[in-house]
Amino acid sequence: MPKIILGVSGGVSAYKAISLARLLIDSGHEVHVVPTPSALNFVGKATWEAITGKPVYSEVFEATDKVAHVELARQADLIVVVPATADLLYRASAGAANDMLSAILLTASCPVIYFPAMHSEMWLNSATQENVQTLRSRNSLVIDPATGALARGDEGIGRLPEPEQILNLINSFLVRNKIEHDFSELNVLVTLGGTLEKIDPVRYISNSSTGEMGAAICRAFYLRGANVSAIVANHTAVIPHDIDVVSVSSAKEMLTSATEIAKDSDIIVMSAAISDFTVEKSTEKIKRGREFSLNLIPTEDVLNKISAQKSKNQIIVGFAAQTGDVISNGQEKFHQKGCDLLVANEVGDSSGFGKVRTRIHLISKDQVSSSAEVSKDEAAHIILDSIKALISQSQ
Repeated sequence: MPKIILGVSGGVSAYKAISLARLLIDSGHEVHVVPTPSALNFVGKATWEAITGKPVYSEVFEATDKVAHVELARQADLIVVVPATADLLYRASAGAANDMLSAILLTASCPVIYFPAMHSEMWLNSATQENVQTLRSRNSLVIDPATGALARGDEGIGRLPEPEQILNLINSFLVRNKIEHDFSELNVLVTLGGTLEKIDPVRYISNSSTGEMGAAICRAFYLRGANVSAIVANHTAVIPHDIDVVSVSSAKEMLTSATEIAKDSDIIVMSAAISDFTVEKSTEKIKRGREFSLNLIPTEDVLNKISAQKSKNQIIVGFAAQTGDVISNGQEKFHQKGCDLLVANEVGDSSGFGKVRTRIHLISKDQVSSSAEVSKDEAAHIILDSIKALISQSQ
């Protein structure tokens, strides 16, 4: 049973650590919660002790007979700090030991993963970024925060990912060395998220893609030993820490980046929801109070372009979000796109983008197979197994 120290620092998103603690325990981990004194202003000791069944210390002097900061650090397989505030990142990078959590961080020899959460201005401040780089240079993992709703109704980068997303990353990290690396030494490119096409300086058209399926595919390839690169459009997913990421916005940017990176890739998985149309953009903000029309212009077909330039030994996987007869529509798209495998799934009000579970249909030259309703991580491994079969057939 992996022993995890869940460090909690004093940010408003500390409440999410309650759900994470439960998820970790339900996943079979032994969890010791170590809150900073300021974190107790948000969630009290009684809550943590009731959830974990373990004593909770926030100050070094609370457990001097046990030398708890040393004992806990020695026993831990992993330390996860959720949320990691700007103050905690500063103290950890400086080597401070002025409460139980910072003393454990200074004592520990196990891996440490920080999940920062704070207002955008604090995250983007050069002092915070320098502290993050210092921690990363010491082989700690600092996961970039998500973009979304923040405290006091603000929006921007700095949001803590959802507990389920954090759990997926933790579990991926813990089991990587226990899974067969059947994609080792292969270079993989995954595209994910939904592209944005600007209407004016403040407006755009897009789609409902969250990027969760693409992130799950990245995790699966990472677990199975591949060298993973991701081209990432607008998304709310958490991307694995140990991959190369290129951020893009529009379909044109996606095509430019994919064309370049695909040249050195053995496997290309085009799971991004790329806009079919762009817009004649206004250089000025369109004023309220008058009607206006959008002139939609077809974008270049990225999957077609990448398939057209593929080399003999490359495997290209396309995605098709469909309504109506999903399999028939998917087969038609497979023959149009020139890819080796097409993953079709139904989208609508009750399925598809943003849903936790999915049902996929795998379409290749020789067969069509369908999954049961599965999690997106399970779907990702089903896709990888199909890719592995295609590789075996080509050898």
